[in-house]
Amino acid sequence: MSKGKHLDNVKKEMTLTEKILSYIPGYRGYKEKEIRRESDRLVRMEATNRLKEVKDIIRMKLTELAQLGKIEDRDVPKFEVFLSRLDRIIVRIEKAPAGYAGLFDAVKVKEDKLDKILEHDLMLIEESRNMKELAGKFEKLEAREDLLKSVEELLTSVRRLEEIIDRRTEILRGLSE
Repeated sequence: MSKGKHLDNVKKEMTLTEKILSYIPGYRGYKEKEIRRESDRLVRMEATNRLKEVKDIIRMKLTELAQLGKIEDRDVPKFEVFLSRLDRIIVRIEKAPAGYAGLFDAVKVKEDKLDKILEHDLMLIEESRNMKELAGKFEKLEAREDLLKSVEELLTSVRRLEEIIDRRTEILRGLSE
């Protein structure tokens, strides 16, 4: 879903009272900022939900593989590294500051740059979708070599997510006053 469509959907779900109040000078801008903040939160929640699903898929598959003796002890650390980095990413996204600071928050973000944050957050969803697809492929594999290749692809996706999160943080630092 594009950022514009997502913002429009949130706006459409405004209550009648909110619609009336949106015509009051000053309130409309405040409400739009709150809508953007909620959109930002929903985007990050969507990304973390997908990543948690990935983690569950991988853990279940690893349990199955271990029970069947299809992975070797020397392979386990590679999978553990992936799961550990994935856990850190999930926490970073969940704890990430919102793309808009509320009316009384200490840190304010310039309103004209908020779309840039939402656009950037869209990359989180896209990469988390990509990772979920990779996890789906991993789930169907049986051969050790294929599993090891797949975990490398998952680690590459983790690195992309880490870069996206780092860039998001840099954007917010640059936008805050």
